[in-house]
Amino acid sequence: LNEAEWEYACRAGSRTRYCFGDDEKRLGEYAWIYANSKGSAQPVGKKKPNAWGLYDMHGNVWEICRDEYYADYYAASPKDDPQGPSATHRHVTVTRGGGWSYSAKSSRSAERGYLNMGHHRERSDALGFRIARTIEAK
Repeated sequence: LNEAEWEYACRAGSRTRYCFGDDEKRLGEYAWIYANSKGSAQPVGKKKPNAWGLYDMHGNVWEICRDEYYADYYAASPKDDPQGPSATHRHVTVTRGGGWSYSAKSSRSAERGYLNMGHHRERSDALGFRIARTIEAK
């Protein structure tokens, strides 16, 4: 997924901080964050899904997107269907969703992070990726 596709899937039609609204106190129903994770990533699907049936879009692990990270990309990007910046060899990729060791704020639908792939080659239970496929309409 590119970064815009990830956020679209996370929001599931919402325009609020989280897929379910703006009430941070409800995040524990949908996400594993520092306050409830018991210090590690948790099995997927144990919390409520968003309106489109997608689990763990908020919290649990930061999800790696295919885009390279530029802090100001959205200030100049197209408003409809941004495809991310052109690929270079910086190896700094976007991460989305927050993680089990982060606060509620870091799990907002619009929160962005980054990862320098050149420096992270070991395994981590704080990182993951989401597999997606296109389904053709009948």
